[in-house]
Amino acid sequence: MSECVLEQLRVYKQVCQKIRTSLVAGREEVVSPRTVSRSFLDSYDKLAPASSTDSGIFPEDGAAPGDSPLRSCECPFVEPAEGWVVEYSKKQQCEKCGNGALCACPHPPPSLELRPLAESAYRQYFYQQEHWNYFTEEPDIGPCILSIRRQADTQNFRVLIRSSDHYLHGVVGAGQLGACEHSRDEVVTAMARELGLASFFKPAQFPNIQQELLKIDETFVKSHHKVGVLRVQQGQTTEEEIFANQHQPGPFDEFLNVLGKRVCLQGFKGFLGGLDSERDFTGQHSVFTDFSGLEVMFHVAPLMPWTPNDPQQVNKKRHIGNDIVCVVFLDNAQTVFSPSWVRSHFIHCYIVVQHVVGAHGQPLYKVAVATRSTVPMFPPDLRHVGLFAHSHILHNTLLAKAINAERASYHAPKFLKLTNRSRAQLLLEMTASLMEYAMACKQGRATRKISRRSNWLPIGASRPPSPMMDSVREKFSNNEKLAEDFSIGFRGCELADVVFIVGEDRIPLYAVKAILACRSKVFRTMFKEALPQMMSPVVRKRVTSQPAMSPQSCRKTKSKLTGIGRRKKNATPDLARSGSPENPRVPFSFQEDPRHLQIREQYVIESFSEEVFSEMLNYLLAGSCAIQPSTVVGLACAAECYEVEELKQACFERLLECLTTSTICGILSQLEKYLSYSAAKTMVVQSLEFVDSHAADILCSPDFLRLSEHMVHLVMHRDMGTEVPELVKVNAAFAWGKLNAKPEREGQDFRSLVTPLVKQVRLHLIDPQDIMKILAPSGIFDPEKLMAALAYQVDPQSVEVDDFTMFRPRKKSTVLSSR
Repeated sequence: MSECVLEQLRVYKQVCQKIRTSLVAGREEVVSPRTVSRSFLDSYDKLAPASSTDSGIFPEDGAAPGDSPLRSCECPFVEPAEGWVVEYSKKQQCEKCGNGALCACPHPPPSLELRPLAESAYRQYFYQQEHWNYFTEEPDIGPCILSIRRQADTQNFRVLIRSSDHYLHGVVGAGQLGACEHSRDEVVTAMARELGLASFFKPAQFPNIQQELLKIDETFVKSHHKVGVLRVQQGQTTEEEIFANQHQPGPFDEFLNVLGKRVCLQGFKGFLGGLDSERDFTGQHSVFTDFSGLEVMFHVAPLMPWTPNDPQQVNKKRHIGNDIVCVVFLDNAQTVFSPSWVRSHFIHCYIVVQHVVGAHGQPLYKVAVATRSTVPMFPPDLRHVGLFAHSHILHNTLLAKAINAERASYHAPKFLKLTNRSRAQLLLEMTASLMEYAMACKQGRATRKISRRSNWLPIGASRPPSPMMDSVREKFSNNEKLAEDFSIGFRGCELADVVFIVGEDRIPLYAVKAILACRSKVFRTMFKEALPQMMSPVVRKRVTSQPAMSPQSCRKTKSKLTGIGRRKKNATPDLARSGSPENPRVPFSFQEDPRHLQIREQYVIESFSEEVFSEMLNYLLAGSCAIQPSTVVGLACAAECYEVEELKQACFERLLECLTTSTICGILSQLEKYLSYSAAKTMVVQSLEFVDSHAADILCSPDFLRLSEHMVHLVMHRDMGTEVPELVKVNAAFAWGKLNAKPEREGQDFRSLVTPLVKQVRLHLIDPQDIMKILAPSGIFDPEKLMAALAYQVDPQSVEVDDFTMFRPRKKSTVLSSR
């Protein structure tokens, strides 16, 4: 094994360059690291024939299409399709009884190991163990980060090399590298020499390096999966017929029990996979299961609502058409399926299950797998298993095959290009931070963490940098306990001398003026001078120092109202908010709880919610706070408002982690509330850049339908490239328009809402059948443009492209322009 890793080290740079070149050129070939590595390793005579295969993967894994006999199988119930290859067992009789009929003899299950992920190796072999990390910037392959640890009682070293194109994990001996096993520097230098790097590795002296590397690696490790499920009846050969199938008791119902457990979506707390759990838009029930610690939600087409007068069943296809893996159930032995029947740019694997009746009347299942030719092969191997009974073996086999199919599909050029681009951005950011920290250490100013992805720590909280994991320090420090004690002590009303009445519910939040004044110039000015030029709309009330406070004495308190930015001349206090002598609005707690008597001042905060303002006070008082997707926008704007620059920067960094397909719509909704802040405008730019690379999933998400008209315009007018089908954009606009249309209001009817959204749709890229069945009957599109698009598909020379904007190159949209 160590010899194999050594040879892979020597070709690592060429492998990265080959993958990058293939993706840039747009070649339709298998570009997985394992496949590309084998093509280079074959040139080494001393390499063992099977040494390049990973444990748990059968030898043909990663072979190019046509190189393996498994790739050329013909299946009687899966019709051939261009660009697809089939895995199927050709066994005609039982090995135990010799019966050529469908017997019920039990057979040993195939190996059900999941496809290994090099990205998960750091947590398993390095995290919270003594190891060392190094980094470099290579001109040809970009940033490269090395993790290395010595194996116990051996001369071997376990290594993990990261680049944007390839992860390499394995064990190599110090003697093979020609280095002394007792000198870590010699081993690392020898590693750089074997890799053929032009620059040497530098120690990654970073206080929280382990947590940062773990976040980068596990960004691409999914613990949740979504799988589509279709039912095909005998004689059905079109997509419209397949998606029109509705749920009926019978063999398909029994098969769903094999896949997992039937769950009610209303109020479901597990992984939903984009299904709606509030209004039953995607049905009342679905199928969910847990396999090896991974949650799997099935998008079962027959369980989703059937829409009359919609032959394409858009609500079903918007989920299943965007899954990577789809299970197809065939009702009987005469039913067949072809991957070309369902039009989808995202489905890369079909697991076709044919229901048959055994010799003794028992239900049996034949399984075949159809994958795109650009997907490397994956376990479990189904070549030696002809039939499956209705048992847990079938359940485990289908789940292992589905999860491994999704993991293997990420090596297809369509997904690998996006993954490598995202990983390159993270590694560039990491190496830049490491260089900055190294320079700060040399100049003696490394007093705080540079990387701000995790919860913020106070200045001075980081310990002296060291490339090793020292178990004993010269000075003991426990900043986490200090932050916890400060948070408990200073947030209670016993030690507080100021209270903030926050939000519409007027929640009281307690604080200590001295600490806030030291941490924020805005609070210092507010407390010291009580001037009206404050950065937040607050109402300031001074409480008299009488030993007791009654409702009558509260009427004598003075009030001042301040606004954002400049105050209008001759402006008068807003007595409706702060209270008037006839009708004071003093918080109930000041009138009922005698513990509040020592609090001399109170302020009303109306711009921020209780959750946001509470977390900002946590940071100012205790030095740490939790930045969640629900608060990251508000915290950034609050930090800008009160001039807490480091917290604002931490929110910017945290936003990159919070941006997922399930949270992006909620974050966009938050941003619309705070567009008056420059921090929110910057976050809009970052969020829309995320939309560009994940537009297909976002447009199909139920949360997209809840966005405001302004945000929908921002999303729909983005240049999403050719990776997002134009029909997906049209379906998303139609779905949003149906939900938000208000015919009784002028300008809010369906046509008025949808027409601006689809104005820039490139009609000539949509299938002619979809144009005639979906676009033309809608009445939204100009018939002249539809005819021009159809004519262009037949003969591009027959259309004057300058007369139609849909043929012109898309201009980059202005970020904050809705039209």
